[in-house]
Amino acid sequence: MKQLSFSFFRYRASYAPAAFVVMGFQRLLKGRSLRTRTVQLMGCGGRDGFSILPDLKTYVLVSLLSEPAEIEAVRATTLYRVVSKPAVERLHFRLSPLSGHGAWNGRQVLDYSGARQDPHRPFAVLTRARVDPARAKDFWRAVPRVRRFLRAHPGCAYAQGFGEHPLLSLATFSVWEDLNAMRSFAYGDSPHHRTAKAAVHDGWLSESLFARLALLDVGGDVDRYPMLARLAPRQEMPDEGRDGVSMHGGD
Repeated sequence: MKQLSFSFFRYRASYAPAAFVVMGFQRLLKGRSLRTRTVQLMGCGGRDGFSILPDLKTYVLVSLLSEPAEIEAVRATTLYRVVSKPAVERLHFRLSPLSGHGAWNGRQVLDYSGARQDPHRPFAVLTRARVDPARAKDFWRAVPRVRRFLRAHPGCAYAQGFGEHPLLSLATFSVWEDLNAMRSFAYGDSPHHRTAKAAVHDGWLSESLFARLALLDVGGDVDRYPMLARLAPRQEMPDEGRDGVSMHGGD
């Protein structure tokens, strides 16, 4: 797909049971217009997004788009209205895949542009790991060290973990100030790099994906994340009655 979008929704605790039910019945709410598109509502992890235990108040709607206009078709569905209207916080990202490798459930789901990445501009990273059940204990034992290092990293503007299965899959979405910031987290003598080496050496994962994504638009409650709001100039854009942030003035 040429573009993708992430919409994160946070609810009051009183709505959490209803949100969980919606995730289970999402196929009935997508409508015929989404049959040729890939749209999935997934749960997010607890404890800042990277716990083995789910956060029943936070969900993400991931949409793979063949063309930019398809995001309006997604937002016109019953599924989108049901998950968006009750939310007390909404955060939307529209992105274009630049480069990457790996698969998601055996499929090559992203259409990489191959465009040169400006090392000085903000960008996003998507990762996804499917854990070998026999190595799940080793994998999750290593996650807290990586999570603490990520949360303390000055170059990360936003990060959230999510997935289809709370034990055997973990996807992460993160926004970085620039390429050097991401590299200092992912490589060198860092907890992430040591964990990644162990995962390869000891066969923790049965499948993995890594993708760099160009940020096109950021909208919703961006002001709640000062560094994220600071990374891009403000632009008025229709987003459920809220102002948004665009990474490209006329995009």
